[in-house]
Amino acid sequence: MVRGIYSTALLRLVLKNGHEISSPTTSQKERFGTWSTESPDVIVSDTQDKHAVKILGRRERVEDFVEMLKKGVPSTILVGKARQLEGSQENVQLIAAFSLDAKLELDALRSEVTYTVPWHHFCRAGSESLSLMVSFAEQLLEEGLLQPEKVYVMFKEYVSTLTPRLGSVIHIVHSKLNGRNIIMGPAKVIWRGDGVVKVRRLILGGGVYDGLNVPKSPGDYAITELKKGCMYTVTKYYSLNGSLKGEYYNICTPVEMYDTYVRYVDLGVDVVRPFGKEPSIIDQDEPREACAAGKLPEHIMKKAFDVAEGIIKQLT
Repeated sequence: MVRGIYSTALLRLVLKNGHEISSPTTSQKERFGTWSTESPDVIVSDTQDKHAVKILGRRERVEDFVEMLKKGVPSTILVGKARQLEGSQENVQLIAAFSLDAKLELDALRSEVTYTVPWHHFCRAGSESLSLMVSFAEQLLEEGLLQPEKVYVMFKEYVSTLTPRLGSVIHIVHSKLNGRNIIMGPAKVIWRGDGVVKVRRLILGGGVYDGLNVPKSPGDYAITELKKGCMYTVTKYYSLNGSLKGEYYNICTPVEMYDTYVRYVDLGVDVVRPFGKEPSIIDQDEPREACAAGKLPEHIMKKAFDVAEGIIKQLT
């Protein structure tokens, strides 16, 4: 049983792999025309933030579904650990996160079934207004009231210009491989260019900056540069008087940019450069361990290290 914004794409994957649809909705019956009356082995539904799905069922069935998902949507990232459900010895829940690349792969699957505008899942996950816009456009396409070519061009152009407004306050959703979502902000947009924004946020609390080993001080602030589709973010930390304290390059899945927030999945490995010192790569074990455990696709891990090495060359 599959519910949520990814249901059409995932059910297409299920059928392509010789499985049956169970407990379909009315629209799923109309769209696919085939289903089983048996109870579902696996239940799939959106997470609250819409950028991932929960996969629930008996462990072996969940593992089978995950293997199918990893082959059909090769940029899928499994985050956190399999969680055994309370009161059940057999049922577990896994979370599969969909990066920008995974959403585009899901778009391709969905387009095999019905009209699918470019960046469909990116928009559906982004906000209620974007989701409604997509649904409205695709309904008009299905009814033959719009020309697909014109709509597709319109959506590509719209998404390419979708960035937070200058002066607006946004949050950065920093999704970790361990399943945690760290919300950074509020951050004010102080500069905006072609698919790029720079945001400023105050640093609160004491201690030292992770990876830089530089003490935090009252009045410190950070300037973070975020580029749409880029596989890293750059944060520069400054003291109250504007002196640079260090630079932190976070390697991540391609940055997804909306009007009120920016998000990505942190791939673990980072590049740091304390002020006046040479840059270095840190935290290399996390992506390797995630890849060895079958959670992080090998091609994404390799790309992450390639990006980190490229940053080192750029800085030296």
